[in-house]
Amino acid sequence: MGGYAELKGEALNWVVRLCFGLPLKKMPDKVVVTPLKVKAFFGDDFKKRVEGRGTTVKKIDDNFLVKRNGQVALFCTGGVGASLFADNTYILCHVPRVDEIIFVGTGGGIGKEVNTADVHIPHTCKRLDKVLEVLIPLDVPAKADEQTIGELLSLMKAEVEDLGIKVHSGIHATVPFVCSETKELLTSLQRQGVLSVDMELSVLYALADHYGKRAAGIIRIGDCPLRGLMFWNSIKSKVKLKAEIHRRILYALLKHLFD
Repeated sequence: MGGYAELKGEALNWVVRLCFGLPLKKMPDKVVVTPLKVKAFFGDDFKKRVEGRGTTVKKIDDNFLVKRNGQVALFCTGGVGASLFADNTYILCHVPRVDEIIFVGTGGGIGKEVNTADVHIPHTCKRLDKVLEVLIPLDVPAKADEQTIGELLSLMKAEVEDLGIKVHSGIHATVPFVCSETKELLTSLQRQGVLSVDMELSVLYALADHYGKRAAGIIRIGDCPLRGLMFWNSIKSKVKLKAEIHRRILYALLKHLFD
């Protein structure tokens, strides 16, 4: 008998169906994963914005299977927080057909040049998530696929050039929970050149690097705690602009996935 982490055979097929609503053999090679529900990040009009020009969308629970010209991508939820997100991305990394996983989410800006509503596409992460020690070695790097990062950077800069925001690409850090974001820690990370923080991304980067999957992440900056813009205030700030940025992220992703 094996443990639950030995994902193969019927066990792998079962957890894939449970988490993503598809049989193992139907999983596509490209996946977009967000900690939130897909419609919570991209908007209730997700299906409407994606369909057309040869693109079809099939809703599977809270996830969406998008098809165009014989290519398929799954947009799915990964769960909020490092622990829950680790379960889902660990499963994705064990699906043989999946070769590229792209993260989209929000994070706090701590870089001196990073403002709320900016976009950060990190090339590497500091692993402070504390959830992977039993699965992969501590020295496994949390880094993105360079080619994918380059493509997404180019697409995102073109998509948002009229919105007056910046697109950054630097170092990111993932912490295990909200209350671990102390002023002392955030200030120390800022001094180390970290531009943003969240509770999920390094989990994907480290797992993908360990299991040979291509990964990249797109983070829309929300709060900027070192400047005094806290989460409860940031959700009321630049609401229309942030919603538009999420739509532009979607357009960039569709070009990357299908063009």
